[in-house]
Amino acid sequence: MKIFLAIIYWFLSLTWGSIMTIIGFFGFLYFLIKGSNKIHRNGYSVIVETGGNWGGLSLGAFAFCGNYSQTNSNWFDHTRKHEFGHSLQNIILGPLFIFLVAIPSAIRYHYQIREIKRGTRFSSSWYDSVWFEGTATKYGTKAVEWIEEK
Repeated sequence: MKIFLAIIYWFLSLTWGSIMTIIGFFGFLYFLIKGSNKIHRNGYSVIVETGGNWGGLSLGAFAFCGNYSQTNSNWFDHTRKHEFGHSLQNIILGPLFIFLVAIPSAIRYHYQIREIKRGTRFSSSWYDSVWFEGTATKYGTKAVEWIEEK
C-alpha cells in the first residue's frame, strides 16, 4: 500500500504539482553538486539541510531547511513534517499552490522574522493559526508518522 501511495505521490508531484517540483529539483541538484551530505528522505519526498538558522521551504517534492538534524532534532522533526505537509498541498492544489499557499506562506514567514527582530513575541501556535500552515503541520505530521511506522 505504501509503495502504491509513493508512486501516486510522485506521479502527482511530476504532473499536477510539476511547477514547484521542477523548481525544487533544480535546488536539489544545486546542493547535490555542491556536495551536501545532509539529504534525507522525508515521507515520500526529499529534504535537504542547507545550513544556517532558518525555517524551511517546500518546493514540490523537495524541501530545504536550516541545519538542525544534529543541533535541534525536535525542530528538524517538526520542520520536515510541516514541509511534507506543504508538498501534499502542492499535489492537491497543483498550480494554484503558488498563489494559495507558497506566496502567502513566504509573506507570513518574512513578517514573523521582521517582527521578531523588532522584539515581538509569538506564541507557538501563531504560525499554524492560518489554514495553509495549520493543515501543513497537521497532515504532514500524520502522513510522515504513518509512512515511517515500523
